[in-house]
Amino acid sequence: MTLEPQGGEPEVAAFTAFLGQLFQALRTSLTRYAARCNYDKGTVSRYFSGVRIAPKDFVDELLRQIAETTGESVTSEVQEHVHRLRMEALRVRNASRHEVEELRDRLGAAERELQLADVRERHLLASLKATEAQAQQAEQRYRQLEADRAAARYGAGELERWADGPDTEHAREELRSLKRELDLLRAELARAQSLRHDAEEQCVRLEARLLAAEAALATQRARHEREFRYRAELESPAAVLTREFGRRVGTTVDLDTTTTELCEVFVPGWADLASVYLRTEFVFGSHPEDELPWRNSRFQLAGHAGDSDGLLGLSPRMGAVLSIGPSTPLGRALQGGEPVLTLVDEGHEPGPESSVLALPLTVRGRVFGVLQLLRMSSRVPFESADVPLLRGLAERGALLLDSARLHQAEARLAEALQRSMIPLDPPRIAGVRTAHRYLPGDRKAGVGGDWFDVIQLAGQRVALVVGDVMGHGLEAAQTMSRLRAGVQAFALLDVPPAQLLRHLDDLVLRLGVAQLATCLYLVYDPIARRCEMASAGHAPPLLRHPDGSVEWLAVPSNLPVGTGGLPFEAITVDVPDGAMLVLGSDSLLPVHDYDGFGEFADRCADLIGPESTPGQVCADLLDELSATARRDDLALLVVGLDGIPAERVAHYLLVPWEQEVRAARRFVRDRIAEWGVEIDLDLAELLAGELITDAVLVATVPVGVRLVHTDRLLVEVTDDHHRLPVLTAVDPLDEEADRGLLMVAWSADGWGAELRPDGRTVWFELRPREH
Repeated sequence: MTLEPQGGEPEVAAFTAFLGQLFQALRTSLTRYAARCNYDKGTVSRYFSGVRIAPKDFVDELLRQIAETTGESVTSEVQEHVHRLRMEALRVRNASRHEVEELRDRLGAAERELQLADVRERHLLASLKATEAQAQQAEQRYRQLEADRAAARYGAGELERWADGPDTEHAREELRSLKRELDLLRAELARAQSLRHDAEEQCVRLEARLLAAEAALATQRARHEREFRYRAELESPAAVLTREFGRRVGTTVDLDTTTTELCEVFVPGWADLASVYLRTEFVFGSHPEDELPWRNSRFQLAGHAGDSDGLLGLSPRMGAVLSIGPSTPLGRALQGGEPVLTLVDEGHEPGPESSVLALPLTVRGRVFGVLQLLRMSSRVPFESADVPLLRGLAERGALLLDSARLHQAEARLAEALQRSMIPLDPPRIAGVRTAHRYLPGDRKAGVGGDWFDVIQLAGQRVALVVGDVMGHGLEAAQTMSRLRAGVQAFALLDVPPAQLLRHLDDLVLRLGVAQLATCLYLVYDPIARRCEMASAGHAPPLLRHPDGSVEWLAVPSNLPVGTGGLPFEAITVDVPDGAMLVLGSDSLLPVHDYDGFGEFADRCADLIGPESTPGQVCADLLDELSATARRDDLALLVVGLDGIPAERVAHYLLVPWEQEVRAARRFVRDRIAEWGVEIDLDLAELLAGELITDAVLVATVPVGVRLVHTDRLLVEVTDDHHRLPVLTAVDPLDEEADRGLLMVAWSADGWGAELRPDGRTVWFELRPREH
């Protein structure tokens, strides 16, 4: 469907247009997105069309969904822009209400200013009166002094006595000061009266504007109420129920939630009690398509709404499994596949009758359940005119229930497939100690595609793999199983890490897989104490050194597999004995969050002690990670790198002459005896001699022999021949046939051959005898 912004406000149109651009980046339908984010479809449509302004939570959820879909984080500029547009739209949409509130605030402030002006004016008037009284008293004292001085002029000798003295000068100065203060007070009183007058005029103006804004707001509200009443008058009860059904039923793909919503939409508007009974085969998904007669099936109360204590002896207890009698309304609806409308007694004693409507739930022509609606005797009973409407809604509800059941079956299948792909007990390999944990993500997000693996390679080496398929659900689990099988196949061919990821990338393109995947492939050689690793867009491994320091190994990130046509780079790192590697899926922390890298490294440095085992480290890390909100699943692999002691490895180099074979066989026998390995010395010497003899016959440079003693004995023979030996059948009558390789295959506990850059290596293993 096309989403066009409505409404004449430019700010609202700009906001809805930008939301439409963001929604187009999801490349999904409106219905699927509404179910995905647990919103009603009609509500989401109103948000995108501008009928309602989307709340902040909805906008944040949309931005997060875009980041998950595109695989790129939404920048802060985009987030600020969309929220700024939203605030402008809210301001315009709520302009009348905001204007009224603003005018009320301004009027309150103006009234407070007017009150302050009145108080100040009264204070200035009181001060002015007091100062005027003081001035009158000072003027009287001054005039009295002047009169006394004038009278003294008539007496000789008295003039000098009444000359101007300090009292006269003081009185004169006091009078001048009081007159100046009176002038200042009169001027300040005039200003206060002017301010009070201005405040009175502002209050009058604001009161007029507030009255006009309130009248406009009341008119707008009245218009909205009239429109609402008009729509309500136009909408029939059937239209209201249909609209509410579409808004409230099927908001999730969970079967239990959908059955509850299907019952609650009818109560209390259309029924006092609503119940949904489903065949147990349908609920548990054992044989949902079998055409078993309904009377041979058991039914479960999957949904219930209302306060009734039950009807027809059917318990309203959720989850109850029961049989339905053929004579009941439910039984007749199940048997005939048609609605059944009847009246029944509410209680055991004769009394008023209730109206019961049983609606079969049908999908693909098969009845898998029944919806029961009950009206008590206090209400108008169901009529035949109600049946077509309610039957149509029951059919829609049946489709929603079947969709939820299919989604639930797919989720169970994906979980089972994922569990089968996660190694429960990785192989025990000399020189390494491994521990792993797996945490499922949010059930609403579906099963993820995280996996890990521990693969034993030739020469006592071990391959460590951690990967993450982008996406969730059955398709992600299937892709994960294919990639895991491909990695194991390439690893057993002893393909180097960078070349293995190249082959894996080609495999994804050949299989036509629509999803990308990240992968980290690491090969650890416990004899050479060296790790070779390559990454395809995956988080790097964390290495903890024996001294307690930690570091993220600088593996070139490259691009995820499935991109196609791009090279992969590998690095080689020397690791000391006692070090520990922490490998995890991408949900362990954001790949490009370098601050998160530092925090996680510091946390690992605190958790991993000198005596910590990989199992303890896994448990400690997951205790923290499980407490955080995660939508994606998490795979964690912790590996202790112990190495193989040098005294358990022996080397021998011989010139490719036949007479040198005996000395080499003697070396093998002596070293095995020195180690005290409890195996058949004669058999070990014989098999080693066969491989050495074959190498001497084709080699042009010295032949190397290596013995490794761990929980088993490994014998390797290396030469410069570039063709692997082939195990073929031998004619028992041919005395000149070469039976050496066939003898190795029959007698050894394991054998193999790998090409090397400078030749080939053929090896076999013997396990100690059990007492």
